Amino acid sequence: MSVSTVSLLMLPAAAAVLSLMCPHYDPKKPHARVLRHGVVGLMLLLGWNLLPLPHIGVNPISVMTAGALGLPGLGLMAVANLLP
Repeated sequence: MSVSTVSLLMLPAAAAVLSLMCPHYDPKKPHARVLRHGVVGLMLLLGWNLLPLPHIGVNPISVMTAGALGLPGLGLMAVANLLP
């Protein structure tokens, strides 16, 4: 199983977007938690999709679930992806 080109291109793109958003990040604001969970979830899903495991679709719901719950959320998304 080979690594998809989209997954490899998403990692530097996400890093570039984060470097642009860093000066505007204020942890006291309410949207900071959503941003933090979104970034963590995106990195978890992209890292999962680089492994030779069943791929998980990257969409806002799976990103926020994986980001808010961490590794258990990633496992939840993997199980939900296997359901018919």
